[in-house]
Amino acid sequence: MTPARRHFLSRRGFCLCCLGSASFTATGRWLTPREAFAEARNIVDSIRDDAARAPIKVHKLRRDVSIFEGSGGNIAVLTGADGKVFIDAGITASRPRILKAANSLSRDPIRHLINTHWQSCCSLDHLVGAHKE
Repeated sequence: MTPARRHFLSRRGFCLCCLGSASFTATGRWLTPREAFAEARNIVDSIRDDAARAPIKVHKLRRDVSIFEGSGGNIAVLTGADGKVFIDAGITASRPRILKAANSLSRDPIRHLINTHWQSCCSLDHLVGAHKE
């Protein structure tokens, strides 16, 4: 007996399928790769513009564990005597407000960053805020 064959759609394939279906529905035709990229770039710019204005809410969960909510994804923050640990980085456009929120917890530096995952099609809320100036 042969095992049943399972069909698997990767995340990238799923994102491309969604983008293609949405573009066909919106325009009544298939977009070229150049047009699809231009459309996706407009979506990214829109997300960044919204993130630049979104407030960051600080939720203290337990003694040294907090969550920053707002602008894109959530960020978990662990504070301790040796500094802070961030779980995910947030969106670059939110960085000034994220740092202000972090300083409201303590003036200790951010020592470590843990990125929970990387998404090939849309990693705005996890990686782009991780760069160091």
